[in-house]
Amino acid sequence: MGTSATLSAMRDELPRVMLRADAGSSIGFGHFVRTSALAAYLRNDFRCVIASFNPDGLISDYQKNLVKDSGAEFLPLTAADIDTADAIFLNAIEKSDIVVLDNYYFSTSYQHSVREKAHALVCIDDVHDRHFVADAVMTFCPLSRSDFSLEPYTRFYGGMEWSFLREPFLQPRIARKANEIKKQPRVVMAIGGADPYRLTDRMIGLVTGVIPDVNLDVIAGPTVETCTPESDKLHIWRRMDANGMASIFDKADWGIFPASTVCVEAFSRGLPVAAGFYVDNQKEIYSYGVREGWFAPLGYLLDSPEQIALRLENAMESPALNKSPDFDFLARKKDIVEVFKSLQTEET
Repeated sequence: MGTSATLSAMRDELPRVMLRADAGSSIGFGHFVRTSALAAYLRNDFRCVIASFNPDGLISDYQKNLVKDSGAEFLPLTAADIDTADAIFLNAIEKSDIVVLDNYYFSTSYQHSVREKAHALVCIDDVHDRHFVADAVMTFCPLSRSDFSLEPYTRFYGGMEWSFLREPFLQPRIARKANEIKKQPRVVMAIGGADPYRLTDRMIGLVTGVIPDVNLDVIAGPTVETCTPESDKLHIWRRMDANGMASIFDKADWGIFPASTVCVEAFSRGLPVAAGFYVDNQKEIYSYGVREGWFAPLGYLLDSPEQIALRLENAMESPALNKSPDFDFLARKKDIVEVFKSLQTEET
């Protein structure tokens, strides 16, 4: 038997984790990104399969590349609607599987259906607007068990350090001097892979208006529309992988992001951040981050341009742009793997 065949046979003998994270231009890619990062955490101890339904149609190359980088197998849930996708996923679950659900619309009833078929169920959630019957619930938001409706047996893991980060964001942070606000700062901005509100183009205009000499790097998804032409001081980066993002973060003085996973990735590189929010699931991490001084506050990003411009001006005077919070994501990675190992050996 050849080396590759031997490795494949060894992988087939590993316990399986089925990870479900739907994604598309209409619903964004954040859940899919962090689920792929989780699969990479687990790949030495588990055979990981990532399943995904794209409500916009075909699975994107971006998703396929994320799965490839994670070392997981891919199960596209090709279906006309989410109910059919749910049924296909249920049918793929085996009794020995640990199943991970990462999105905000998996009802209590669907959790019951999954848990009845699987060995254990893990839910990744930041909204906590339903009852959970999962064996474990994880959130990167600074929430406590009392914020969730859980079964007595459900394990709870919450806080920024329980984030799942891609490999480049687990590397040692670069040494940064205390940031001095410059007249010509290098700023990186990433509003979202889908950006249904066209905030990216709007924010480009606001940032370049408030800071005329800014060097602005914009990370945008392939379908994000921008009208502002690129120049020596404005670069728009599309189809950016984790290595590329980390490199841009390392060269920047500070970043502008929604209060989401991209903020956590910036923190991992020691990058000071100005953050806002524009959807409900970003509100809690935003409010907590402002209280803790993690980032300079930009507020609700769908407010008027005049309001956002004023907040940008104030952000440049914020102490938060002189530092970045320091979390030990690498140490927590080991804890996350141990959680899955214990679920696999536990009788449920």
